[in-house]
Amino acid sequence: MSQPCLKSLGKSVAQRVAMLGIFLMLGVTAVAAQEVKPSDLPVKFNSKSLSHDEQKQTVTAQGDVELVQGNQILRADKMVYHLDTDTVEAIGNVSLLDDEGNVSFAEYVSLNKSMKDGFVHSLLSLLADGSRFTAAEARRENGTKMTLTDASYTPCKVCETDPKPLWQIKADKVIHDEKDHSVKYKNARLEFAGVPLAFAPIFSHADPSVKRKSGFLRPSYGYSSEQGAHAEAGYYFGDIRPDVDATLRVRPTTQAGVLVIGEVRKRFEHGRIQLDGSIVNSDRHEEDGRVEEDRLRGHLFGTGLYEIDEKWRAGFNIERASDKEYLRLYDITHQDVLESRAYAERFSGRDYTNISAFNFQDVRLGLRPDQPDILPSLDHRSFGEPGKLFGGRWTAGLSTLELRRSGSDQDVQRGSADIGWERRDVSRQGFVTRVNISGRGDFYAVQDSAAALLNPALESSTQEARGMAVASADLSYPMVRRVEKAQVMIEPQIGISASPQTDDTPLDIPNEDSIDIQLDTNNLFSPNRFPGIDRVEDGARVNYGIRAGLYGDNGRYGKIFLGQSYRLDEDLIFPNGSGLEDKSSDVVGQINASVSKYLSGDYRFQMDNRNLVIHRHEFQAHAGNDMVSVNGKYIFIDPTAGTGFTESRQQALLDGTYSFRPNWWLNAGALVDMGEEPGLRKAALGINYADECFSFSLQGARSLISEASGENGTVLMMRVGLKNLGEFSAPGIRLTKGSEEE
Repeated sequence: MSQPCLKSLGKSVAQRVAMLGIFLMLGVTAVAAQEVKPSDLPVKFNSKSLSHDEQKQTVTAQGDVELVQGNQILRADKMVYHLDTDTVEAIGNVSLLDDEGNVSFAEYVSLNKSMKDGFVHSLLSLLADGSRFTAAEARRENGTKMTLTDASYTPCKVCETDPKPLWQIKADKVIHDEKDHSVKYKNARLEFAGVPLAFAPIFSHADPSVKRKSGFLRPSYGYSSEQGAHAEAGYYFGDIRPDVDATLRVRPTTQAGVLVIGEVRKRFEHGRIQLDGSIVNSDRHEEDGRVEEDRLRGHLFGTGLYEIDEKWRAGFNIERASDKEYLRLYDITHQDVLESRAYAERFSGRDYTNISAFNFQDVRLGLRPDQPDILPSLDHRSFGEPGKLFGGRWTAGLSTLELRRSGSDQDVQRGSADIGWERRDVSRQGFVTRVNISGRGDFYAVQDSAAALLNPALESSTQEARGMAVASADLSYPMVRRVEKAQVMIEPQIGISASPQTDDTPLDIPNEDSIDIQLDTNNLFSPNRFPGIDRVEDGARVNYGIRAGLYGDNGRYGKIFLGQSYRLDEDLIFPNGSGLEDKSSDVVGQINASVSKYLSGDYRFQMDNRNLVIHRHEFQAHAGNDMVSVNGKYIFIDPTAGTGFTESRQQALLDGTYSFRPNWWLNAGALVDMGEEPGLRKAALGINYADECFSFSLQGARSLISEASGENGTVLMMRVGLKNLGEFSAPGIRLTKGSEEE
């Protein structure tokens, strides 16, 4: 036989044996069937001997046979190619390394030319993620069915001294049918530490090629004083249509009716929509103590988005509930205010346009002011190209807003237009300058004015126009000096803002969006420290501060900033407690440090400008090592006039973990109120375990917020995670304050 013929024959053998390995991996891992095409890469073939038997029509390679094609490597003691049947056999110490890094071992492998039929004996597959499959036999029939006998699977490490994994799945037989995309098990069992925990004589699921398949969902159960004992089961409708699926769940309870929960999702060519809702017939407890019996209750949440063209898109969000207590009672969500919105957006170059309408539902218990509807709001903003206009760039914006309230409560329509120019420069000497010039005009129309209810001399319906121009400039000079293994930076900064004084009073224009004012390091140098549009900061003011830092080459650093503002006119326009009510503002600062990966902290504060008494400070820090880790947060805020908070707020949160053994750790946390009514508000404790294939967590949490919040109670939760099989969790057991009193 000539050498070219030998090369051709070797390549044919190589392709078939390599293909055999790929098919075996497909069968063993029960992945989706797919057409495997021979690679065009050259095949390198090595063996100690190669013989051709004319009578038996066989070609035999013996002695350290190795085939290499791309990243695939196949080895065996012996390979036989049967010319008459076009069948390849690999015999003795067969191993295959595939493109994905998976390795399979077997004692005997056989595969025919068409790749429809094959057989493997004593299979062991080690997958790239650390998982392993074993099977006494694996047989492929008709190109669509793979059958594994005495099969097992585990993602856990298996030691040679103790070959028993932490957990594994065993089955007498596993059948992967590529035609109907199913994997069926006979006498499947889950073993944990060698002890059988679960058994299923017949079990099946879709193979991974099936993205969705209808079926029953895992049931759950629980107990609470409000719902009583309850169980929940559901069904997933995955094959309604390729672009539609749905879920239906039913939760019978002993005290709160039968809850039905549904979800529908649909995709369009240029959009998507999802709707979630529930319905139940149950008694409703009113805030005044009355009980409304057999009331139809429910909720509806939904989202949608549609891409109209390359520039426009539209969407909506829906959040509605039948009553305030419903969502917390059935543990659907703990949101305080539900927001529904319809919107359209346009993106074009540097221009952005948003048209929206909002509706709010306040589901907090107790008397609350009505939330206004926003019908509609329009915002458009354009930005010029940087550096094109006198070395800077221009900005322009247009907005309209209408706030509607029910009954005779205050309604407001507002329109605003603004234009501005900004520029930033760095001089050769290192000075950094920022210049901003802007102007804005506002128009207000008010009906059923809230101010008129307090002062009958005022008109209930008014119209008001206002114009405002602001010029501001900031100057900073960062100075950097190199020291051993670190850099020191000091940067003083000063800024001035000026605008004409307005003659409008708070009674002329309602304040809807500028109530919560907080002076801090982020807005100290802003031209307008009010958070919204309804209030403007007129007159002239000077802002000044200094920033310093030490930055180590090893990534460690320490930074500090101190700053203050001073008004040049006598008008005091900010409320008491804001930090800006005097000509000299409060002093604000921030200290931030990272000593190492085990110790870091951030401290922010606001001090009275006269006696340096703290009005607000926030602190958060992280400390610990690989064994112990602690996180702490603390906040103190004095009351601010007009915000609704008439007393100081002070809270501390502490949580941490402790790793007491390899793979084991404890976690704990507590939230403490240190204000006018001090006490523990939340506490949590848990124990956890995790390794390469198994995780376990047992958590307990106790909430003591208030009756109005609806969040009093204790929750117990257990989670068990099995790698590649998902996470299984026991339902929360909620013991509310009511149940404890009973």
